[in-house]
Order: sequence, then structure tokens, then C-alpha cells
Amino acid sequence: MRGNRGYLTGRPDRTGCVWLLMDMNSKIVQDPVFGPIRASGAILEIMDSADFQRLRYIKNLGLCYLVFPSANHTRFEHSMGTYHLAGMYLDHLGIRSDEALVAALLHDVGHFPFSHTIEDFYYRNRHVDHLEEGIKIIRGDRESVIPSILERYSIDVKKVVRILEGKEKVLSEIVSGPIDADELDYLRRDSFYCGVSIGFVNPARVISVSGLYDGRIVVEEKGLSDIESLLISRFLMYQAVYFHKTCRIANRMLEMAAMRSEAYDTYGLNDQELTHQLLSDPRSRGIMENILNRRLMKVLYKVKYEEGLAADIERSVSDRFIVDVIPPLSFKGKDRLKTQVGVLMDDRISTGEESSPLVNALNSAIERRYLYIYGYRDDQEDLNRDLAGI
Repeated sequence: MRGNRGYLTGRPDRTGCVWLLMDMNSKIVQDPVFGPIRASGAILEIMDSADFQRLRYIKNLGLCYLVFPSANHTRFEHSMGTYHLAGMYLDHLGIRSDEALVAALLHDVGHFPFSHTIEDFYYRNRHVDHLEEGIKIIRGDRESVIPSILERYSIDVKKVVRILEGKEKVLSEIVSGPIDADELDYLRRDSFYCGVSIGFVNPARVISVSGLYDGRIVVEEKGLSDIESLLISRFLMYQAVYFHKTCRIANRMLEMAAMRSEAYDTYGLNDQELTHQLLSDPRSRGIMENILNRRLMKVLYKVKYEEGLAADIERSVSDRFIVDVIPPLSFKGKDRLKTQVGVLMDDRISTGEESSPLVNALNSAIERRYLYIYGYRDDQEDLNRDLAGI
């Protein structure tokens, strides 16, 4: 990356962060998870842009802070951590790619308010996806200074987009792959801020046992136990945090508020702006006030998920209630747990499933689904009547 202020070097600094623009204008971001992270040149200018600063006001875990009080970290911090780990990956693999660093930093720049909390709501009603929205910003399809920053530093915008779209093989795998910088950051960061130890992975160790083989990132055989630990941590974080029933209740209540307010075009807002809009609308005010004051719905009904039963329940219950499935139906397939990570054994690549019985067990465990109905206690009798004919 060449620009107006200097040039990049592949030498890591004391923090392990690499490919840094060596000039007098670099700054240190003090991260509680990974320590000091250096930013300079294009990275620093992107960080200071309005689109990236917006991420300061979008919580990484949406409304999970209602269950885990310290889970107030944001997409801004997560994006910085992903950039940092991508730099470590590039250094370890001996690759220079300014576009990969930019892609890692900007992978969430198009994220919706409250992160993944009501992403399905926006997709159903406006067919928008946070990655596609981010790519629009990077390309300049939306008004933003980011494209001009990339141009000024001779960074290939098309290649940044191709990395994010998964079309650049190894570089794409670093940002979003079986053992990517994104996941290595959010598992460690979410675990740290939620105060749970189950997601406390060691990114440096995982990166150190990875390598390139046949044009893809694989894990050395000696690192199989580290990958097992990573996949188990991911599974447990979904069970204990991301799919925690009270987090799900709060998230689905927010979706109900957005539906009642018909807030279909609010995906460019931050958390505070969407909250203000929902509080200002009499159709959604009551639900939003209940969320903010933690007067949440309760689980009024739970049963093992069956497709036919779920359809009957959906038709029968009043729209005062919320029908939910945990894990969500969209969360399926081996790609969701990333058990297809390649492990180099005896000069051939095996999948995690072929290499480890633990990984196979995870795939089976995530398929156990339950259907829940959320509502207020005062409405329990009404729900019983709704369900009586099923």
C-alpha cells in the first residue's frame, strides 16, 4: 500500500500487528482483549470515517446485555480486533495484502442496528444483507469517503470486494473461512465481555498451527486438539450466549416492535437512533419501553420441534405471542459450525469430521431443536385456549 505518508512493511511490531504504515502519524488503539493495536495511513483514515464511527454505536451482541450486563462491546471494537488478527495471519503465512487488511477492517461496516438481532426482519422485508450493504459503501454506491481513501492509497477496491465475497481463496479464508480472523475475534471478545470462559480461545495458537497447502488454509495435525477446542467453544457460546432463551426473547420482542412500527428502512441507523424511532411511534412504544426496562416476555410453552406441529402452532396462536425455534431453522448445515476445516494428515487434507469424533458429535448436537412460545404471564390462559385444538 503506497500513499502520501509512507510505505508498509511486513515486519511485525511488539503487538504482533503487521503491515503497518511506518510514519509519524500512526496511533495506538488500546484494546482490552488483544492489547495495543496500531493504526495508521488508510486504516486510520477509514477508522475516522463516519461510516466506521457508526459502528461504535452498534452493540456486538444486540440485546444480550440484558442477560450479560457487561456485554456492551461494539462492532467498532470487533472490527479492529478482526483487522489485528488478519494482520497476524498474513504475517504468519508470509503474505502481503493491504486489501485483505482493509477487508478485515470493513467486513461489518454495513451492519444493521443491534447487529444480528433483527437481521432476518430486514432481509424478509427489504431483502437487504449487512455484507451487501457494506460492499455498497466500499464501492461508493452509497455516499461515503471510504472509496476516496482507498483510491488515495492505491488500494484495489474491486479486490477488497472480491475478498469479502469469498472469491479470493486464501485472502477470503483469512477474513471469512473455517478458521478466520472474524471468528477468532468474536469468540474471544464475546466471551471476555460476557464473563464466560467457554469461548476463551487462543487466536495466536490457532494461527500458529495453520498453514498453506494446495491453495487453501489448513491446520497441521499437531493443531487438531486446538481446532477441537475452537469448535467446542463456538458450539458452547451458541448454546450459552447467542441462543440463550432470554436473549432470544429480547431480540424477538425488538423484532415485534420493528414490525409494528413498519421500520423496514431503518437498517442504516445505529442502536440509539432505532431505539428513538421505536419509542416515538405509538405502535411500538410499549414493547420498546418493556425491553428497556427489562419487562420481558417469558417462556409459556416449550416442545421438541416438529415441522408439522410448528405450522399448526403458527396458525393457531394470537399475534400477541412470539413463536420461536432454537436453534433457528436458518442455523443448519456443516458450514454454520465450520466443522469442514481442513486438517493436514499424512500429506492429505482431512475434514474436521474425518479427523475427530468430537466434531461429529457437535454436528448432531446442533440439530436438536425446540419450539418456544413467548408471552406475558397474564396471557397464559389465552395461550392455553389457542393451543387446545392442536
